[in-house]
Formats: sequence, C-alpha cells, structure tokens
Amino acid sequence: MATAAMDDLAARLADRTVSSAFIYTREAHPGENYRHHTTMDDKRANAKAYQEHSNVQRPILLDTVDGDCHQAYGILPNMTWIIGRGGIIIYKGAWTGVEDVEDAFNAYIDGKERQIKDQLVPFYSERFSWRTRNEEGFNEGLVRAGPQAVSDFYPDKKD
Repeated sequence: MATAAMDDLAARLADRTVSSAFIYTREAHPGENYRHHTTMDDKRANAKAYQEHSNVQRPILLDTVDGDCHQAYGILPNMTWIIGRGGIIIYKGAWTGVEDVEDAFNAYIDGKERQIKDQLVPFYSERFSWRTRNEEGFNEGLVRAGPQAVSDFYPDKKD
C-alpha cells in the first residue's frame, strides 16, 4: 500500500520544511469489522486501528462524519494533494502514486529555485499517469475490513 511509501517520502522531505498528513475521510471498503462511520468516535477508532496495523508515521487528521474535507477536495479515493504557501495547489492526484508525487514536488522546488535566474513562469497542467497496485496489500485490507468488504469488491468471488 502507499502508506509506507508516503511515510518514507514525508521523512525524506522533512528537512525541506515540508509537512505531510494523512486525512482520514471515510472507510473506503466498509465491512463487518470497519463499518461506515456514523459518529466521530467510530471514525476515531477506525483511524487508530488503521494507524496501528499500517504503522502510519504521519499525523492522521480526521474529516467530519459528513466528509466536508473530502467533498471540498474532490471526493475521489486516495487523493493526494501538494498545497503550497498561500493555498496554491501544486499537485492534485486522483490516486496516490508515490513516484508521481515525488516527481511533482521535485519539479516544483526546481522551478522555484530557478524562477528568477531563468525567468521561469508557472503554468497549470494536467496529465494522465500510471501506478502499480499492491494487490496482496489491497486484498489484505479488504479481508481485515470483513467479508462484506470482500464481497462488495469481488461480488462473483466464492470462498
């Protein structure tokens, strides 16, 4: 899963005055063990369990039960954002691809360092990218959530 790789990236960037946080918005694959959140206590307990079993090193911030942050930032699963000073969006990924996040960060820093000398001017772009999925880790997460999560994702799969 991307959690460990993002924690590693955050640690490598820490000396560059970059902070990174995991925003826990909703249970992506609810099951009998980790249900949809109906209270902040539910959300807090699930976030703590996630932090423990995935050994999350970054701070985990909790969205509201209604998902105000998630809705404001696109409502897609596993989104990654780099937000610069003044709230400028540096990077927006509809899924977490760690190499892409690091590449975007490095390109931004390189541009900022060269901006005056090379008379660089920022511009906005979007691009399509690829990432690999850790199928084993993904399936372990479904099983950890419970049989309902497995059957929701793999409706034709029989035990």
